[in-house]
Amino acid sequence: MRLTWLRVDGLRTRLVLVFIAIVVIIAGATAGVVSFMARSWIYSNAQDVATAQFRDELQYSNGPPVDGLTPDTLDQIFQSDMTLIVDGEVIRQGSVDAATIPPSFEEGLDSPKLIRFERLDSQRIMLGMSVNVVDMTADDGYDNETLVKAVTIRPLVGVQDKFDDLLRAVGLTLAAGVLVSGLLGLWIASTLVRPLKRLDEAAARAADGDLSVRLPEDGVAELAQVTTTFNNMVARNEAVIRGLEESEEQSRRFVADVSHELRTPLAALVPVSEILREEIPNLPPDAAAAARIVSSEIGKLTRLVEDLIEMSRHDSQQARLVLDDVDLVELTERTLESRGWTETVELRAPESVSARVDSRRIDIVVANLVGNALRHGAPPVRVELSAEPGFSVITVVDHGPGISPEDRQAIFRRFYKVDTARGRSEGSGLGLSLAVENVHLHGGTIGVDQVDGRTIFTVRLPHR
Repeated sequence: MRLTWLRVDGLRTRLVLVFIAIVVIIAGATAGVVSFMARSWIYSNAQDVATAQFRDELQYSNGPPVDGLTPDTLDQIFQSDMTLIVDGEVIRQGSVDAATIPPSFEEGLDSPKLIRFERLDSQRIMLGMSVNVVDMTADDGYDNETLVKAVTIRPLVGVQDKFDDLLRAVGLTLAAGVLVSGLLGLWIASTLVRPLKRLDEAAARAADGDLSVRLPEDGVAELAQVTTTFNNMVARNEAVIRGLEESEEQSRRFVADVSHELRTPLAALVPVSEILREEIPNLPPDAAAAARIVSSEIGKLTRLVEDLIEMSRHDSQQARLVLDDVDLVELTERTLESRGWTETVELRAPESVSARVDSRRIDIVVANLVGNALRHGAPPVRVELSAEPGFSVITVVDHGPGISPEDRQAIFRRFYKVDTARGRSEGSGLGLSLAVENVHLHGGTIGVDQVDGRTIFTVRLPHR
């Protein structure tokens, strides 16, 4: 897995989003509380300003003499927006409809110089205050102080503008906080992701076989510890793999040496086995049986040694192709004839299938596949040759009990035998593995399938 910058589910992106989310939540909650408190303060301040202004306007109206309580005379001492009430009678209609004044509000104005207020909405406030006015035209001939109730509606000046300014300031602060938190999250995420990316790339190199890769053990303490663990793991794996490679190389060398050493005694035993086989008719029954067993086992041992020597050539990469233009039909006919399989194996092929191959190695491939079908499968056994675009195809078909799916790849391993599925094996277990090596040496492929009760081995050789 590669850590990339644009991945939504990547660690870098998640850390940046977490930082931004934290700032948005904290700053948003703080901004909400501050806005609520500032809103209350703004309203209270605007309310205090309106109340103070109203009081200042009326403080000079308390006690002055007037010639009668008429709208004209009262206009001289009261602002025009004030509704004036005397003894429950509206003397002058201002900004307030007297019928809309709550009784409790009006009753609270019975005492002079006591100011009352009631906020109507976010933009307006209703104010009320009573003052004494001296009526010079009183009937009793004396100056008569009359209580005049003044009620008005005033705007809360500047409230919305101040609140808009507050929201803009909060928004700009929040945006700046999100930007700073995003950059901070990006920096912190980079310090975490960078070593993880190096670790990911190093792990990919190690997976590809480069066991010399090591990482600097620096950075954040936890990541440095992970790096140390990774380096130790790679070092241990390198030591184990080097040991296995050395052990495998020793095993290959041992097999090659033993195989070559066995060729000398086998070279002497083969003629003896041929002489014994010729003399079997002249021997007593017990001696004849023993001669047959000895001759058969010498033949098996010879094939095993030859297979081991051939396998050692592949392991040491000394196997070489000797390519020639070959008719696969003629080659297959010779393979079947030389092994005495002409009567037991059917050949289906066109008149000619040309291919550029190493005839000796393809002979081994066909012989191993047909021999495997004859030993472990069931008749009829058939070899089919054909040509496809870019390939020559060799197919070996038998009608045996088949191969289980889990064994279909394992059978191409060395010394692997499927005795329980294909009967008792008398081979060395190297035949199919040699066939695979020779096919791969040609750049081809080999596979096995089970179709309608038939086991089908298919070899595809590319045209050269």
